[in-house]
Amino acid sequence: MGEITLVTDFFDIGRGQDKNEELRRTASKYFDEFKRWARIQNRLIVYTDSKSAETIKAIRAEYGLADKTIIMATDNLFELEGNLLSRMEKASKNRDFLNFRYLQEASSNNPKYDYLWMMKYYFMNDAYEKGLLTEDVVWMDFGFDHGGITYCDEKDYDFLWNYDFGGKIHISCLHDPDSVIGMQSLQFQDDCVMGCMYGLPRELVPEFWHLVRNAMEALLMLDCVDDDQQLVLMAYKARPELFTVHVTGWQMIMKEMGATHMKLQKKELPKQENKFKKFLRQTYRKIIPNRNDLKRNYAKRSYEAAVRVYGK
Repeated sequence: MGEITLVTDFFDIGRGQDKNEELRRTASKYFDEFKRWARIQNRLIVYTDSKSAETIKAIRAEYGLADKTIIMATDNLFELEGNLLSRMEKASKNRDFLNFRYLQEASSNNPKYDYLWMMKYYFMNDAYEKGLLTEDVVWMDFGFDHGGITYCDEKDYDFLWNYDFGGKIHISCLHDPDSVIGMQSLQFQDDCVMGCMYGLPRELVPEFWHLVRNAMEALLMLDCVDDDQQLVLMAYKARPELFTVHVTGWQMIMKEMGATHMKLQKKELPKQENKFKKFLRQTYRKIIPNRNDLKRNYAKRSYEAAVRVYGK
């Protein structure tokens, strides 16, 4: 068991202007989130644009880790996989695809977002091909843990991480990935695989990349696109014997892959809704349907599609 190499990336694709205010994340916010875990003592490979490179170097240098940081700057992100982005853009604009999806405004319908999230696996493979990886590898999202959702003490990241992945690709899921069919996940966009972190032995990095890339090609054959949560779910279903699945909570895979010292945030118990108010709310919805009711809108779109195919 040797030292883990961490791989991450940061490219500003405009999430600070996301239509959904709850999903907006500026470059500044990402840097703040990165600064929280950047004190980790492992070798870190960062794929980013040349504009962001110096900021990332400076953050690692604050912790005395400049010599354990490799910056791979590229300004042609969307050209690295040929015409893939244009094919994804075509699929994402298809009205039938958007009507098929339960959440029409979700980030996973944004082709640039989906392309970038797929490139996590490309970048790990690029680092593999350049001989930059140690025996064990972890992908860690640049904004991992979103500033402390799961782990309460940022100083806990000040350690050298080692773990034996046992020849498997370690993924985390909110529920058993075999409990739903992949098409249901694609249609309803429900969370199963968590894309924030993966751990694996170096020799499986190329296989992981090819499984994910092939999954995107399969989606495009169906005139669909999606982010890497769906792609990794498909990769798992294609070669389940390659994977170790952690059915757990968000970000918990880090603690389950050897970082056992990480302290957790205390979870507040959910407040119980007043039974009378709940009854009134449910009655009101039945009498006066909410125009923003996702289930009703989705059912309406599905009905209209059925009419178009089969007639009234």
